[in-house]
Amino acid sequence: MPPPPPEQIDFALSDRAAVLNRMAQMKASKKGWINLSPAIDEDEEPPPRSGMFGLFGGRGPDVPLCTWLPGPPVQIGIQHAAGPKAKEVLKNLAEPVPDGWRVTQDHSKRGLVVVPPEGVADEQVLDWLIRAGTALASHLKLAGWWRAAFYER
Repeated sequence: MPPPPPEQIDFALSDRAAVLNRMAQMKASKKGWINLSPAIDEDEEPPPRSGMFGLFGGRGPDVPLCTWLPGPPVQIGIQHAAGPKAKEVLKNLAEPVPDGWRVTQDHSKRGLVVVPPEGVADEQVLDWLIRAGTALASHLKLAGWWRAAFYER
């Protein structure tokens, strides 16, 4: 029997309380993860990819996929289409990886993985993850809200 689909919540950037509550629950249980993605304006279509290049190409998805894992340690990641060296791309987009946060992976297809220092508030982690995902989607017209999918295995 296949696992049930994840619970999803659509949220405005000004109202992240439901996501923050779930983050706290997952941290307490040390289980699961959250995938977050920006909504694309309904008139916007991401650029098409050719079939073979899409499968075997060297970059991530056009619409960034942000992931939060409860740890310990907490880890966050972003799959994106910005190519290699996302850390530098984010710095140039005025959303640098915060000082003291450790980059453990920066790959064009697998994405950017960052470990915030212990004790950084969930709200601060979520805020940066959303800002960074938005910056990496600057080539798209975003709708102004995000979707969170909760996986609790």
